Amino acid sequence: MSLKDILVHIDNRPTCTSRLEVAIKLAKQHGSLLAGIYVVPRPHYLADMRDLHRQEDEARVLFEEMTSAAGIETEWIIVDSYQSGLNVSQAINLYSHYRDMLIISQTDSSAPDPAIPDNLPEKAVLGSGRPVLIVPYAGTFPQDFKIILQAWRGGPESARALNDAMPLLAMAEEVKVITVQGKDGDEIYQSHEADICHHMSRYELPGLSCEKRVSGPLSVGDLLLNRCADVGADLLVMGATMQSRRGFQTLGDTGRHLLQHMTVPVLMSH
Repeated sequence: MSLKDILVHIDNRPTCTSRLEVAIKLAKQHGSLLAGIYVVPRPHYLADMRDLHRQEDEARVLFEEMTSAAGIETEWIIVDSYQSGLNVSQAINLYSHYRDMLIISQTDSSAPDPAIPDNLPEKAVLGSGRPVLIVPYAGTFPQDFKIILQAWRGGPESARALNDAMPLLAMAEEVKVITVQGKDGDEIYQSHEADICHHMSRYELPGLSCEKRVSGPLSVGDLLLNRCADVGADLLVMGATMQSRRGFQTLGDTGRHLLQHMTVPVLMSH
């Protein structure tokens, strides 16, 4: 099992470097092609049209220099929002349909970019149809994913996330599975005797262990982040549920919480 085709979002934010480092590391590990997608914003986002070309050139140079030093196969994709009629989220989701994984950054609300929507990670998780690896805006994460915490709740989202993460789990040194019962109860947590670790053991995953927790006064999201810190996890994997808010489809509470407070890269599947 391996990833053959990875897509990484390239832009002009400071977070581009850290997400590209993670993408390059994965591409080298799996021998995969790494495609960088840059979406040219609509002209009204910039005061000077010359900035469009300058920013595009700067982004491409960064991508080419970093990937060339790594010696990996690459592809450069550029989408003009004005000509295509696609906004940033739509363009990234469209091209993600033809890849194995999408890599983007967590939104830094303290440094907004008018050309990049704040809800890009949420739109990508719900609309790309692929596993989305979200890299925190603070910190650097070039290391391997040696210790992976797999959140398991049961249901189609958890099953999809587990399947999507298998190429990463197989290369880890330790795989830790956690099932959390929320403070309001969780029917899936208690309703059957099936053991996901029994299934995962058939893959001979390294250092496999499982635990069940009750979140108590903590939210499920906070408990997951605490366990990441406790076990030294390099990556959190989880299925992303969806809910309706005021007529709009959004991520569930735990997914939204993690998008705001993540401390390690998070792989989400919907």
